[in-house]
Order: sequence, then structure tokens, then C-alpha cells
Amino acid sequence: MNTRTADDGVAEVIGFLLIIAVIVAFAGVWILIYLPSEGNMVETDHARLVTEQFADLKYGIDLLWITGREGVTSSRLISPSPVEGTTISGLLFLSPPVGTGTITLGKGTNFKINNNLVTALKITYNSANYYASDIRLVYDGGAIFRNDEGEAQSVFLDPSLGTDRLVLVTVNNDNEQQVLGNIPLSVTYSYVDTIYYDNADVTLVSADSDNPWHDFLPQTFANVTVVEYEASIGGWS
Repeated sequence: MNTRTADDGVAEVIGFLLIIAVIVAFAGVWILIYLPSEGNMVETDHARLVTEQFADLKYGIDLLWITGREGVTSSRLISPSPVEGTTISGLLFLSPPVGTGTITLGKGTNFKINNNLVTALKITYNSANYYASDIRLVYDGGAIFRNDEGEAQSVFLDPSLGTDRLVLVTVNNDNEQQVLGNIPLSVTYSYVDTIYYDNADVTLVSADSDNPWHDFLPQTFANVTVVEYEASIGGWS
């Protein structure tokens, strides 16, 4: 038997096994350390992005009634998932899996104004992340509330409220929509009508105990303005 040939064969096998071991070790580090870290960063960045988009949505809705543009329709984009709106590697097999999100539009908190019932426009975002903590954003009647996973809901942006005046953004249409997706969604809204109340007692009707509107109501205002909107959500590509 040729000893040199046998030694060369053993060396090749050992070299091959070492290469396999290095690849397995690299893949293990990639899966156990890099992907969770990168995935958490991407989803955290997206939470910041969608929070800014909700703030921009509030600004857009307020802008119509502030400038008195009844009958005007406008829209804002919201990215429910990090797949759109944040940077992910073009090599999908090197990128972490990322979560998705659900956007719901419909009726929110009920208010009684001098015995007149009005219902807030409500737009809700719920994330479904793989790595980062989930968040929930709620536009409700002109205010924005946010809560991170495991934390109580809190006021992120106050409603349009002063010492003697309140503006409530209400919904004119009855249908509720819910969209789960990865592509940006368009929230379209139309300023329909305005109703004014003087010396108005404003209370909540059948509101949950953790509803942040309890921080502001009940209260009596010299002037209450109710602005009615029609709104819908749809896909964008």
C-alpha cells in the first residue's frame, strides 16, 4: 500500500471536514447572533417610521379643518411592515425575516356632547414583529395613543384641546376596514361637515377604563367643534 497516497487522502478528508465545520460555525453565528440583532434593528426602525407616519396623518387630517377645506379629499401613506419603508439587504437569504402589521379603520370612542352622541374616527396599527417588541398606535378622535408590548396605553399626541375649546374628529361612514399586508397602504380622508356646540358638557360613553381620553374628559367647554370625515384604506404599489 502506498502510504503517501493514503496520507494525502486522509488530509483531503480532514481539510473538507474542517471547511464544513467552519461553514457550520459561521452559519450558527449568523443565525443565532446576526439575524436577531439585525432583525431587531430593522423592526425598531420601522416602529419609529410608522409612528412618524401616524403623526403626519394627524397633521394632514387637522390641516383640512384648520384651513376650512370642506369637500376636499387627501391621503397619507402608512407602511405596515419593514419590508417596505426600511432598508433590507437585497440578498434575501442574508436578511432576517421581518414582521408584518395590521391597519384597521372604523369607529372609535363615543362622546356625548350636551346629550348628542358622536363617534370618533379611529385608525389603528398593530405590529406583528419577529424580534422587536410589538407596538400599537391608535388615532382616535384627533389624538394619537401608543403602547409598546407589556406597557399601558399612553397619549403620544394630544387632541386639539384648550382650556375652553375642544375639536373632535368624527367618522361619517359606517364601514370598518382591516388590512393585513406588507405593502404601503393609503389612508384617504375627506372633510365632510362641521358642527358647533356652545357651553358643552362632553363625556365619554361606554369607554374602557384604560382609554386615554379619560385624561381629558369629562369637562365643560365654551366651544366644541365636531369635524366629520369620510375615510378609507387601500393598497398601494
